[in-house]
Amino acid sequence: MLKKYYSVFGPAHRVLDALFLIGSWFLAYYLRKHYPLPMMQAEIPPFHLYAAYAIVIVLLWGTVFTVSDLYSSKRMTRRTVEAYKVLRAHTMATLGFIALTYLVAAYKLSRGVFVYFYFMSGFLIVYSRILLRNALRAMRAKGYNIQRVLIVGTGNAAQATLGKLGRHPELGLEFVGFLGEKPTGSWPHAVPVLGRVEDCLKLVHEHRVDKIVVALSKAESVHLETVLNELKDEIVDLILVPDIYEFVALGCEVEDFDGIPMVSLNETPIIGFNLFVKRVCDIALSFFAIVVSSPLMLAVAALVKLTSRGPVFYRQERMSLNGKRFAMLKFRSMTVDQAGDVELLTKAGDPRVTSIGRFIRRTSLDELPQFFNVLRGDMSIVGPRPERTWVVEEVRSKIPRYMLKHKVKAGITGWAQVNGWRGDTSLEKRIEYDLYYIKNWSVLFDLKILFLTVFKGLINRNAY
Repeated sequence: MLKKYYSVFGPAHRVLDALFLIGSWFLAYYLRKHYPLPMMQAEIPPFHLYAAYAIVIVLLWGTVFTVSDLYSSKRMTRRTVEAYKVLRAHTMATLGFIALTYLVAAYKLSRGVFVYFYFMSGFLIVYSRILLRNALRAMRAKGYNIQRVLIVGTGNAAQATLGKLGRHPELGLEFVGFLGEKPTGSWPHAVPVLGRVEDCLKLVHEHRVDKIVVALSKAESVHLETVLNELKDEIVDLILVPDIYEFVALGCEVEDFDGIPMVSLNETPIIGFNLFVKRVCDIALSFFAIVVSSPLMLAVAALVKLTSRGPVFYRQERMSLNGKRFAMLKFRSMTVDQAGDVELLTKAGDPRVTSIGRFIRRTSLDELPQFFNVLRGDMSIVGPRPERTWVVEEVRSKIPRYMLKHKVKAGITGWAQVNGWRGDTSLEKRIEYDLYYIKNWSVLFDLKILFLTVFKGLINRNAY
């Protein structure tokens, strides 16, 4: 269904992108030549030398956009997310183009042309896709090219299918009903349950159905063979949705390997280019934090050393990405003659905690050395808080999906922490918030967590 949608609009996107890229490249040359920026007054080569790069631009951007999956049905998502993915691919293509021209060109192309080109073409490519989406919505709203859909099944997969497809009015789908046993309790959807799964063929003809989505639950799966056999001679489109929602905690990705569909469960979005971006941000922000907070860290180190005997830093084995163990740094907040790693949580009035230790724990100053862990690559600034390895082994069998938090690097701060789930609080709630963060990660989400950390996450009322 989605591939048919893009069999028309995918090529249309390619043609429009090519026109916008070539037009922006030529216009960028004109603007640079006649309206140069104040810092770019040098003469530039003649126009025909720039025009020769037009075909290179079309091929390079077409390749990068194709590899980034911007011309397939997977782009059926929120406009803001699509805009982000387009701009990311556009930036990668631009950097590759700049590197290519500087490596192979006999002359250097104008930086002003690149600046004008990047912003104009990026704006046009993104804006054209938004306009096309809006035009499709308007067309479908007027009743053009509407296709009637019947969902076979009433379980989680069937209801999730309605929710997902229903958020895309540009597909022009009209849901006529569900087939199957209505779950106990009130039916939460305006789309009704029309009958049993066995009535599929009869209802297809009665309601003039164009597409059928088979999304049977495990209990209903005994009817799958019957449904497929009844529909094998029908001309309606048939889509099969497996009921795997109870096994998916993070994300799900479907790939085609030599004609075999393969479903990857619990995929995290923090891979590939996203992982690179997050690591660059971690290095830059941790280095900045170390430089800015160095006077404060020196003062805390001096107080720790002067108020109790023992080392300034405390190293504790924790677990991070893929279960990797590392030594997490903290300013020491306990006396050295007390066992420091035998209890899950520190209790109120714990005799192990020093007077200065209680203060730096409440104000999170004891966490400052972890910026060195981030710089080394053991941790990220934002992510699930790491736990001691013996605690992980103890609770992993008690809390479902606990180990999935280790699909990403552990963090200094996280979504659970800024929502109050730290210290002596529920581990179950913490893992719930950690998995939500991993599933919905974005750069903007990280920035939101950092903002909330500054204003509500530094003072820990549950630290003793």
